[in-house]
Amino acid sequence: MKNQPRFSRKSIDFIAKASRQKSSTWLERNRAEYEAVLVEPMRVLMTEVARQLRQEAPAGYRFPTRGFARIRRSAENARTQGPYRDWIGASVSRDSGSRYEDLPSLYFNISKEDVFSAGGLYMPSAAQTKKIRAWIDRDPSELEELLADRKFRRHYKDLGDERVLKTKPRDYPIDHPKINWLKMTGWYVWRPIPKKELFSRNFADRLAEDWRQALRLNQVLDGYTRAFPKSGPLEKLEEIQAPKVDSWD
Repeated sequence: MKNQPRFSRKSIDFIAKASRQKSSTWLERNRAEYEAVLVEPMRVLMTEVARQLRQEAPAGYRFPTRGFARIRRSAENARTQGPYRDWIGASVSRDSGSRYEDLPSLYFNISKEDVFSAGGLYMPSAAQTKKIRAWIDRDPSELEELLADRKFRRHYKDLGDERVLKTKPRDYPIDHPKINWLKMTGWYVWRPIPKKELFSRNFADRLAEDWRQALRLNQVLDGYTRAFPKSGPLEKLEEIQAPKVDSWD
């Protein structure tokens, strides 16, 4: 991305400054800076990453083409949290066909504290959770092989541990060999990105490779969530009508 807009220290500083504001008109007064240090760098980044991955990503993945680097909160959240976020993000997702369920996706986040890339299923539905646990119980070989793969581990060392039950899931014994995976309520990976890497000219290449590896996890999770393993439980899934929550927000 030579001579193209890219993220810099000013990008992080602008996010931090925005998060302290109380006036809903502040962004309009600072729109030129906002466009220069956040919107344009994100647009260029997403355009280049999409160019690299669009042919590789399975059908249905939607690379963002507008609304880059949104920092203004929704009216509902602004009332309690202030008008501006302390982060910006970009998500590459797919339509699940359901209001209550998401599919594994890709994510990139910049906040005033940290930067990371991610992929997987952060907030699965009850039905998805049941199926993933059934696979982990009966045949977790695909997931094991992926997490042991040298190329994958150069980007993501292990599954994220932010969404984990405090106790064991009801249907599995505490001494199950994969109890740590079974206790999870989200199956995803994430990689912290040093600021020096974020500011570099070749950052789009690095993010594209992160997401290329995360797509491999998504493929495994897609397989796990389509059906129970043949030797797994045969009971009918219960329909859980819970409000949908944005995966990575």
